[in-house]
Amino acid sequence: MNNRVYKKGLALVLIIAIIIMAVMGIKLAGREKEIVFTDLTEVDTDEKDYVKDYIYVDIDGAVKNPGVYLLAEGSRVIDAINMAGGLEEGAFTRNINKAGKLTDGEKIYIPAEGESNAESFQSNNLININTASAELLMTLPGIGEVYAERIIEYRTNKKFSSIEEIKNIQGIGDKTFEKLKELISIQ
Repeated sequence: MNNRVYKKGLALVLIIAIIIMAVMGIKLAGREKEIVFTDLTEVDTDEKDYVKDYIYVDIDGAVKNPGVYLLAEGSRVIDAINMAGGLEEGAFTRNINKAGKLTDGEKIYIPAEGESNAESFQSNNLININTASAELLMTLPGIGEVYAERIIEYRTNKKFSSIEEIKNIQGIGDKTFEKLKELISIQ
């Protein structure tokens, strides 16, 4: 009889231990790591000292809150999209390099599905070779489908830092550059 009580007590202790472990496991599983983006526009100027440098980026188009945002230097396009509240439904990001590093004063335009690519023009009507779609690039003199794809492939790996850098594209030399230099920009 003593043995039977011992076994029942041991079984009860094991059941309680299992219940406690299950509850703890559920509580711990509910804790997720959160990525926090700091909105530097809401930080006092004195508190911005912890960020070495910051940049201003203008994001427009199919984002929830278009505008000019202050971001830490080294931020990526996806950071600007997140600062602008995320993408709107129907945003067309196929030609947007979301991992691209941002530069101070950069303009990012996120087109809507089926929207004209005219917005890839800057206000001075230059075509931004860092953001323009293949179709828009093909409107440039001497740029066909093959060269447009080469430009997009190049900028996917490394953003153009000057318009002269377009001569690094196989097949685009000084002659073609002379036709393009008044029509293109990098910002």
